[in-house]
Amino acid sequence: MSMKQTRAIKEGYRVYHSDFNRPDDYYQNDKKDFPAVGELWEVLKFKDTNTAIYDMRWQAACEVIDIIAMCVGIDPETSGFNLYGVDWNYKEQKANSRIADKITELLESSGDKVKLKKRVNELEKENEILRSLINKPA
Repeated sequence: MSMKQTRAIKEGYRVYHSDFNRPDDYYQNDKKDFPAVGELWEVLKFKDTNTAIYDMRWQAACEVIDIIAMCVGIDPETSGFNLYGVDWNYKEQKANSRIADKITELLESSGDKVKLKKRVNELEKENEILRSLINKPA
């Protein structure tokens, strides 16, 4: 599935499409041609229904990952399919993800910004106190 594929909205919800969502007559036609294997068509219909559900859930999960990637500054259109999986780091014996690494980086840098703002406020207060001590207007 191409990530640029248009997705329909029905009653306010995103509707995904799967080629495995086949109408019932798809199986009925085959049943007439091969009546000896009637139960097989029921099994095939069950398999296709489950595959369609998995396929549509995968599409929804990819869309959520794309949204998160765009929020953290990663272009999902140029990232390829490795955006949706994890990389195993044998050296550190842990899984890595581009999106998770970027989120961690943003959170760590925002923590530094908070510390920096607190320190600037402290210095401004100290500066104000020192100016008041030497009776110099701010």
